[in-house]
Amino acid sequence: MMMQTSIERVEGEKTVYRRGSFAFLCGAAIVGVLLGAMCFCLNSEQAGRLMFFGTSLGERAAMDYGRLMAGSLLGSTAFLLGLALAGFCALGQPFELALLVLRGMGLGCMLTEVYSAVGKSNVLYAAGLLLPGAIISLLGLVAAAREALCLSNIYLRVTLSSRGGEGLVAAVKLYGAKLLVIEAILALAAGVDTICSYLFIGRLV
Repeated sequence: MMMQTSIERVEGEKTVYRRGSFAFLCGAAIVGVLLGAMCFCLNSEQAGRLMFFGTSLGERAAMDYGRLMAGSLLGSTAFLLGLALAGFCALGQPFELALLVLRGMGLGCMLTEVYSAVGKSNVLYAAGLLLPGAIISLLGLVAAAREALCLSNIYLRVTLSSRGGEGLVAAVKLYGAKLLVIEAILALAAGVDTICSYLFIGRLV
């Protein structure tokens, strides 16, 4: 009975930790979005460099839908690959957090650029154009960052422990499977982004 209670307690602590880490990473991504918006407001010409595979309103309007979807997926996948590689480093935690903040900055810059171009009267159309795909992709990358943090922590414990890499292979396999699921989520986000562009771009340009 005591063993069962102990196991339940450990599982409960893991659940609380995972929820807490996900909330923390969501907060970091939101901070990135706000920083990107501030950078654009302070210097719109230089802030355009922060978009990181993003597209301005004019570029989006000129693209065909296949290219738009591919570009959206490529941008998210590039950050996913960066997070995946950082997860294999015992000291990759700062890089994982930085990548998430950078992605948020790019989205914040892009959202602000579109808002400044269309004005207050079309803000709902601008939100419909960008927010659905951006939210899905950012949540997917937050989930990827959490998994990368967990694997980095496992590598750190293995490095500092004398027990060796017990259970490491299983953890890496599970990590890879989760990242494939997240890549599917990013593909869904790219599809949503393309559909929203089809629905709303004509009302904004």
